[in-house]
Amino acid sequence: MRILVCSNTFPQAEDDGSPRFVYDLCQALAHTAEVTVLAPGPAGARPQERLGLVDVERFGYVLPSSAQQLAYRAEIPDNLRRSRLAKLQELTFVLAQARAIRHVVSAREIDVVHSHWILPQGLSAAIARGRRRRFQHVVTLHGGDAYLLRQVALGRLLARYVLDRADRVVAVSRNVRANLDATLGESSGAVIQPMGVHVARFRTGAVAESPFPQGFLLVIAQLIKLKGVDVLLRALPHVRKQHPGVGLLVVGDGPEATPLIGLVHELGLDEAVQFVGTRTHSAIAALLRGCRAAVVPSVVDADGRAEGMPTVVGEALAAGARVVASRVGGIPDIIEDGRNGWLAEPGASGDLAAKIVAALDTERPHPIDAAAHEAAESLDWARIAEAYLGYTDGTSG
Repeated sequence: MRILVCSNTFPQAEDDGSPRFVYDLCQALAHTAEVTVLAPGPAGARPQERLGLVDVERFGYVLPSSAQQLAYRAEIPDNLRRSRLAKLQELTFVLAQARAIRHVVSAREIDVVHSHWILPQGLSAAIARGRRRRFQHVVTLHGGDAYLLRQVALGRLLARYVLDRADRVVAVSRNVRANLDATLGESSGAVIQPMGVHVARFRTGAVAESPFPQGFLLVIAQLIKLKGVDVLLRALPHVRKQHPGVGLLVVGDGPEATPLIGLVHELGLDEAVQFVGTRTHSAIAALLRGCRAAVVPSVVDADGRAEGMPTVVGEALAAGARVVASRVGGIPDIIEDGRNGWLAEPGASGDLAAKIVAALDTERPHPIDAAAHEAAESLDWARIAEAYLGYTDGTSG
């Protein structure tokens, strides 16, 4: 089987620190199928290359490439909010991608196109497929795209257009499927399939040392409002009343970095918080293995947007880290409060602090840790890839 995977971002190197869940899925699929990836090309990227077991083709959508604003800097909905130029590039992106899909499908005799994000990848693939079933089409919604459908004009018509030209619809969480169903005004029939994790890779290896006397909490996030890092910072003084030697490492970067650093100063946490920027995936694994707890303090933003399923949840479970997260989006699909982790109400710093303290106070070993291990095993990439292969019938149009 020959598969084309379409994504709005894709790493330029195996361990460059960029989001890699689509990369990992492609590598897992490549053990059984011939996989090509199509993604937009950031400035300086090679138009064709091979990464691991997959071929990568990149397309441009405006000239010069340095003017491209829609992908990579942040999630597409965030780029659209911040940049007028990004809004002007939506149509050229969709059309350039549709043209590139048709070219790759023809040149490589592709059987199945996997579109990650219904907008814009799913829309481009639907245009490329047209009325004739040139290829099988599987479209996966990750969260921001389901939200975006509810914000754009003609969102219901766009969703219906894509789904009418898709053979299978996948949502990474129940929350994402609910958003899609609300847009359609009816059931989408989407199957629930969270993204996975390399369990063995995260379970063993180097363990990061703590820069704080009683260990560290860890948050790994793009520094945007949706990630709720400000809520965690406001919770930290309450945590430190019970555990005064515990600190916080913030891994990631983004437009909220400067305001968050200012909040640290305001709260008098300069000695308790370190912003360490982006890190390679191997370094992140070591940090997860070394932390006292991994915190995922995601929130619902003012427009009602929530995350689908942060991949760090599965990574933390695989690394054996205690997980404290918000009861929001797709997180409750994986984390059950008091069973394999702890859940706090989104945006409630007091509740988040209480759950962090509970995680710190729970001695190891504990049944929570065994349940977390079991949850991680269910997300192993080998299982996820097998499920994705099952979404196709093995024939092309």
